[in-house]
Amino acid sequence: MHSSLQTLETPCLVLERGKLERNLARMRDHLKKLGVGLRPHVKTAKSFEVAQLALAGQPGGITVSTLKEAEQFFAHGITNILYAVGITPNKLDHVADLRRRGADITIILDSLESARIVARRGAELGMKFPALIEIDSDGHRSGVKPDDAVLIEIGYALETDGAQLRGVMTHAGDSYNCDTVAKIRAMAVRERDAVVRCRDRLRAAGLPCPIVSVGSTPTATDRKSTRLNSSHGYISYAVFCLKKK
Repeated sequence: MHSSLQTLETPCLVLERGKLERNLARMRDHLKKLGVGLRPHVKTAKSFEVAQLALAGQPGGITVSTLKEAEQFFAHGITNILYAVGITPNKLDHVADLRRRGADITIILDSLESARIVARRGAELGMKFPALIEIDSDGHRSGVKPDDAVLIEIGYALETDGAQLRGVMTHAGDSYNCDTVAKIRAMAVRERDAVVRCRDRLRAAGLPCPIVSVGSTPTATDRKSTRLNSSHGYISYAVFCLKKK
């Protein structure tokens, strides 16, 4: 094995299949108890074969960090894609092209200006861009603060001829700095409460919020605090996507 590794040309992804399958099974079993499914983030493995293993028996799609990743996995037949980086105007035409070819790709944004740009470009192209509003649940990432009035304004701006509000999402990146189980659990509760609060505010304003998306690798492992009172959904190493039936 050692000599084989020495002959491989880098960059090259090398995984021990047994460990990979055990890790996936452990996460899958954990999430089954929570009543949610897995939406894996493919930015690290960048491997269709790994994504296939992760998606086995799961109702969800994948999360990507680049549109190039979206292209690659779409070419392999995965159509349900969350592009989990704040959208910029220069990428909307690429997203539109993917959607025309059959990819159900959802974008994220966190400002009223972005929502208006997305809606306007969608109207010009004759399509509705589905979007999640990114929520800042840990105080140091991008996203809308849970109690910010702009949340509702963004929601209304998306519910137009050129866009569609699909819900909210968050990623508690600060969870990776937690060095105890208690801190991870507290972060998971904070993350959950932030998006549930936003979901409730949107619905109270008469806006749809079918998807509530949370999760990071550390917070995904917490059994109690990741329950979002949803009847069905998806979860990922980086993103939980909970979809109401």
